[in-house]
Amino acid sequence: MQHFLRHFFLPHHSNNHRAKALHIDSLLCYVLLFAILNLSIKIIHRDFPSVLGYATDIRVDALLASTNAKRISLGLNPLKLNATLSQAAAAKAQDMFSHDYWAHNSPQGKTPWSFIVNSGYKYTIAGENLAKNFSTSGGVVDAWMASPTHKDNIVKPGYQDIGFAIVNGVLNGEETTLVVQMFGAGGSPIAEVPKVETVIPEVAIAVEEPQKLVQGVGSSVFKPIFNIPTVTRDITFMFIGLIVGVLVLDGIVISRKKIVRVAGHNIAHILFFLTFFVALTMVQRGALL
Repeated sequence: MQHFLRHFFLPHHSNNHRAKALHIDSLLCYVLLFAILNLSIKIIHRDFPSVLGYATDIRVDALLASTNAKRISLGLNPLKLNATLSQAAAAKAQDMFSHDYWAHNSPQGKTPWSFIVNSGYKYTIAGENLAKNFSTSGGVVDAWMASPTHKDNIVKPGYQDIGFAIVNGVLNGEETTLVVQMFGAGGSPIAEVPKVETVIPEVAIAVEEPQKLVQGVGSSVFKPIFNIPTVTRDITFMFIGLIVGVLVLDGIVISRKKIVRVAGHNIAHILFFLTFFVALTMVQRGALL
């Protein structure tokens, strides 16, 4: 065992003075292992979603509280939850799943305002924010606030009412949770509103199998034993840590023994993996549209 560990992790004559863990054939094995891991995760998730899946906890009350907290912090009036706007939001979400599109306007030409009008809500101004592939209510609102166009809707002084829909399904072949946020102020519709109103992009969430989630307008809550994003992130971080550790040990041993090698730019490799590590910590599953 001692010989194996030295051969695998430290420069030695048995590995041509470069840790076996850094050889090309070892790197190819890592790629193969990651491919097998990815396939295994998909199979386990499909067959045992309650064991390995996407954890979500998105609720209307939390979305409303977080949205109003952002407004109040800026001295704006809190918005009132409106059942009619929520019905419009639910209709929009269902239409997106039914016609498999991810946009404000449907392929059939329906605008967000069509759903609002059809619900019976009469508006003078109205707006829409969309989100998908987020795991928490706070994550959704924070992402909206980080986007100037979404933020404009959330902090627009003229709005009085708000509606939400949280609906699970398959969109473009991907299991997801859609969050639709609709804003409005009562009155008679103004014809120019669709032109004047800010049309808002979308954002994203990681979601479990639709039938396993709490369906409906009100919430999407699912807590598997193991959360896929957490598992994959931790495995990736451990792998990066292992490789960086081996590179550091390799460089120390080579320096102390004054071994001359043609190949081996350890510092450059370490910086590359550390940059990759930092980039991974900044990546979110949500994406703005």
